[in-house]
Amino acid sequence: MVRHLCGGIVLGVVLALVTSSSAGEKKDPFEMLQPGPEHKIMEKMAGTFAAHSKAWFDPTKKEGEESTGVMNRKLILGGRFLQEAFQGKVMGMPFEGGGLLGYDRMKKTYVSIWVDSMGTGIMQSTGSYDSAKKAFTFQSEDIDPFSGQKTKSRTIIRLVSDDEEVMEMYSQPSDASAKERKVLEVNYKRKK
Repeated sequence: MVRHLCGGIVLGVVLALVTSSSAGEKKDPFEMLQPGPEHKIMEKMAGTFAAHSKAWFDPTKKEGEESTGVMNRKLILGGRFLQEAFQGKVMGMPFEGGGLLGYDRMKKTYVSIWVDSMGTGIMQSTGSYDSAKKAFTFQSEDIDPFSGQKTKSRTIIRLVSDDEEVMEMYSQPSDASAKERKVLEVNYKRKK
């Protein structure tokens, strides 16, 4: 653990030094290791939210299966990451999940991981934030547990207001002829 931490710090400093010297500018090498303006966007997402979701497990059904839950989020590690903890029900069964959202200043991209009680995999996504639309868009590639085929996922998180968000997830099999379809929608409203 300590070796990994020290290695990460050293790598970050070396990359920052190489970047600043190649650009001919003198920069504080530790600046890139600190939270930046991209992390400020995540601050508004911290708190406790009531969640109402619709999931389309069966693509032949028009209406999604509805469920509810609670999402708790908090900033950790000096505001570098937003930690998520979800509890609710899916298909009438208890469901819990957790994730991390952050911005990698070295790679200049948002990063997200998610795990939950419905699987054994770790969903890893990268994405961007559109300030005009107040929306994140994440992309990932996973294995569909029903077909065993690779699928591409696209997740959009719209920050409707400081107290409301809408998350939509779309899935598309890796087969180029397959169409993308909506598989999940979650409406979050801040609990007061």
